[in-house]
Amino acid sequence: MKRIFAVATSLLLALSLGACASAPSTTESTSTEEEQSELANPWTAAQSPAEAAEGAGVGYFDLPEDGTVLDEGGPINWDEYKYTKLLAEADGSVGSAELVVRKGVKRPAEEVSYDTTDVSGDYTEYAHTWEIEADGWTVTCFGNEESLAMKAIWMSDNFSYSIMVRGQGDLNDTYGLGEADIATLVGSIG
Repeated sequence: MKRIFAVATSLLLALSLGACASAPSTTESTSTEEEQSELANPWTAAQSPAEAAEGAGVGYFDLPEDGTVLDEGGPINWDEYKYTKLLAEADGSVGSAELVVRKGVKRPAEEVSYDTTDVSGDYTEYAHTWEIEADGWTVTCFGNEESLAMKAIWMSDNFSYSIMVRGQGDLNDTYGLGEADIATLVGSIG
């Protein structure tokens, strides 16, 4: 009797495993389902700051010249420009650090999908926050080391601006630009 029970149990186990192997998996998805679940990229590439400004609807997008050297940060190099609704962006480097500059149109929240007072898209909590005056603007700086800004934001009557600086490797959370370099950048961004 024990032998018949063992054989029957083994047979049922084998049948159930076979059924599982042949049944379609509910975790698998077809490429059509994957394509439908991915979010569309809201950014469009541009060939120049002027093209990014026109596409974003921000009027103009002035940046420091490619190759401009900051006192402490090093040379600025621009790699790409892009835009989305009412927001233009320039991506590049300053020295060996990543540099991202944005210009956005201040609008009510229901008109755009981002915070128009801080267009950086960065929600990091920094150890230090302070303000500087640069080119007639009050600029709010954020960083994890005192007086080294990793993020700077400011506003005019119609526009919001941001500068983001990220070092590489171990410097990703500590690298920043000094106040003189931030002031130089603010003075050349419009």
